[in-house]
Amino acid sequence: MHGLEIESDDDDGDGDGDMSNPAEVFRMYSLQHEVAVARHRTYILHMNASVTSNPRVAVALSDQSCAIYDVTQLSKVETLCGHKGTVVNVRFSPGDESLVYSASSDGTIKLWDLRIGNQSAKEFKDDTEDSEKLKPLSDFDIAADGRFICGGTELIHDDAFLLFWDIRSTNLLGGYWESHTDDITQVCFHPTKPDTLASGSTDGLMNIFDISKACEEDALQLSLNTESSVAKIGWFPRESGSDMLSCITHTEDLQLWTSDGAYPFVQFSREKICHSMQRKLVESCFIVDAHQTNTLGEVLLLTTAGRGECLRTLAVNKNKLKPLSSLAGNKQIVRTSWYDRNSELLLTGGEGGLLSLWKPSTHSETDLGTNLKVNCYEVQTLSTALLPEALK
Repeated sequence: MHGLEIESDDDDGDGDGDMSNPAEVFRMYSLQHEVAVARHRTYILHMNASVTSNPRVAVALSDQSCAIYDVTQLSKVETLCGHKGTVVNVRFSPGDESLVYSASSDGTIKLWDLRIGNQSAKEFKDDTEDSEKLKPLSDFDIAADGRFICGGTELIHDDAFLLFWDIRSTNLLGGYWESHTDDITQVCFHPTKPDTLASGSTDGLMNIFDISKACEEDALQLSLNTESSVAKIGWFPRESGSDMLSCITHTEDLQLWTSDGAYPFVQFSREKICHSMQRKLVESCFIVDAHQTNTLGEVLLLTTAGRGECLRTLAVNKNKLKPLSSLAGNKQIVRTSWYDRNSELLLTGGEGGLLSLWKPSTHSETDLGTNLKVNCYEVQTLSTALLPEALK
């Protein structure tokens, strides 16, 4: 294999490594196969999968393109090219796996119909008469009923915008621009309530809107102050009580909020997460994503450390953070992931251009004197890829 060779945990020369033998804390599994979905120095930035019995996954690449893969076979379905800026996210239509949306910093959201190949079927942008230049998008999402699109922007002349389109038309419906004071980092519709929207920003706020209201002032239902810069947010619906929101900050902390709470009911610092990962160096530990599991109230946290050689899952349950699995053999810095809580399939992508499919089996084991249900992962991937030359 060419390119950067990842060094072992104990010999990387910067004081990093494990506090104890991972085999004594985590279930250990090794990488079996490796396949590239992108050429050297092309990163996988974002991913999203269709909600079907035979799901497909869409990945956004750093070369301004997207690629579609069949999850079961990990075979390529289509490559989508046409953006003139960084692709900031990619989404399947909630009701049709043939329809894929991608948004870019070039100010456009494109709709792709996979039945007609690499050809954009529609384009959404802020084309109002007084718009001299398209607003650079930083994220977007689609409502649960597939009717509305919302795009968030960077800060533009002291305003950060949430822009709305009806998918039946490419005309801009309107926008909000008074609720955030800095770049919008994420836009997230509720997975079952089409009128409920959450947004996160580097201004430290997570805002919750009811977009059925006539104006922004009435639409803003709650403004949650994380006292940090918001990197990623996610909805965790609950059958009873208020829904839960996760927040991953740019300082690598995890916060869990209820949708009607004034403060996070659970908060884990980077130091606590590093300790649960059994790592020595706090500065080398990063949170990739937070996912919902089939266990009521449980959050699966995907974390990484070092130069990518350490990839581990933690469980947040009953306000406690516990180690779960060590995904041994990872050879890239992971940036994004997708988790199916029913099949427990885990997909990861990152700076090596690898799309990796981790297939779990569940065992009841006794670890460190306690009964711990551990997810055991073995990995299947697509093809060999070169590793990035340096950690970004």
